[in-house]
Parts: sequence; C-alpha cells; structure tokens
Amino acid sequence: MEPSVLSSLDIAGAWVSIALTLGIFSFLYADNPVYKLAEHLFLGISIGISMTEMYYGVVRPNLIDKLAAGNVLSVVPLVMCAMLFARLASKKLGWLARIPIAFIVAAYAGVKLTGEANGNLMTQVAQSMPNLAELWRDHGIWDWSADGAGVFSGIFLVVGLSACLLHFYFSARQGPTMRGISRFGVLVLMLSFGASFGYTVMGRISLAIGRAQELLGLDKPAEEAAQIHPQLASVVCGVLVIAFLVVWRLRGGGAEQEEAA
Repeated sequence: MEPSVLSSLDIAGAWVSIALTLGIFSFLYADNPVYKLAEHLFLGISIGISMTEMYYGVVRPNLIDKLAAGNVLSVVPLVMCAMLFARLASKKLGWLARIPIAFIVAAYAGVKLTGEANGNLMTQVAQSMPNLAELWRDHGIWDWSADGAGVFSGIFLVVGLSACLLHFYFSARQGPTMRGISRFGVLVLMLSFGASFGYTVMGRISLAIGRAQELLGLDKPAEEAAQIHPQLASVVCGVLVIAFLVVWRLRGGGAEQEEAA
C-alpha cells in the first residue's frame, strides 16, 4: 500500500492547528492577544458550523422544502420565526416575540417532561433496586474483576441512596439516629462528588494529552507525520508565540490586568 501524500493545504492546516494550540496554552502565562485570537477563531468557527448544520438539518428540510412543496401549514412556523426578530426591529413590537417564545418553552417542557421521566427517572429508580439474588449468582459478595460488583455493592447502593434522601428530609425530628443517618448521607454525597470531580479532571487531562500528542506528531501515522514535521512546527510556532509575548509585554501589554488584580 502506497503511503498517502498530503497536499500543501493539509500540511498548512496541521501547522495552523499547532499554532492555535500553542496560542491557547499561552493563556497559562497571561491573557494576551494570541490567546484571544485563538479563542475568537474557535468560537466563530463553532458558531458558523452550528448555524450551517441548523440550516441544512432543521430549517431547510422542515421549512423551506415544505414551503416549496406547497405545504401551507409551514407558513405558521415561518411567521413565528419572524416574530422572534420583532424585538430587534422595534421596541414597540417587542411583545410579539413573547408569543413564539411561549410556544417554544411550552412544547419543550412538555416533550422534555415525558422524556426525562421515562429516560432518566424511571431508569434511575429501577437501577436503585438491585436484584441481590442475581448479584450473588453472578458476582458473589464482591467481584474485583467486575469493578466491585456484588451483593455488598448492591446493599451499599440502597443504604447510601436512602441516607442521602433522608439527609434532605428536613421536617423529620433530628434525633441521634437521624443525625447519624444524615452524616452517613453526607459522606456518600462527598464520595460521589469526589468521584465526579475526579472523572472531570481525568477528562481534561485526556484532552491535554491529545493536544500534546498533536504537538509531537503521535496522533498521526508515521508517513503523514514525516510530511507535516509537527515537532518542527511546534518549535517554530512556540518561538513565534514567545517572541510575540515578549514584545507585547515590553510594550506594556497586560498592565491594565495587573492593576485590576
């Protein structure tokens, strides 16, 4: 199989990606124009892609194509879309925007309510009632190979969830037993919050690892990396970013931020 030959546009795009990555990392030093440029490009391109997908995936098939096919009822959402922009046209006509907003909120609430109840609430309630007999048959008391699944985990789930719910039962009399259950519920909550925070940090670290792999050329096949020269691009772009930051700093850049701090 012949190695793929990248075009000049692909190579230039890879260099721009590396330069923008280093521009984002420059925020670790200070909020500077390089970082702002990379941030604005990211936001602008993201919004542009979202608007394009929204047009071709929602507006065109559900409105324009239906109007072209002679669907008279499609005039109603068209008029409501126009009413949404009435606030921008005139302050006196701003009240017209409340009508489609009310329809959007009501429809979304109705659809979301049933979807949340069926997809999240009922599923969570069902998973909060583990089958202990099935857990004993499949995993016993504790199964290290199945990430701790077993009867102990099932009982701890029920007891911990009950303690968390009772912790928020403020109308109950706060006796010694209730206070002990409440403290155990707080402990379970702290454990769950800590695990969620740990997963969040791991996700951010994985993103940083992905950026580092791009800077070193480890995210591409060897033949493509040899054409892009990502390590050379990282050095060149890094030197340019550092040189710009030095000049920007010598010319008084960031002085207003330091005064505000």
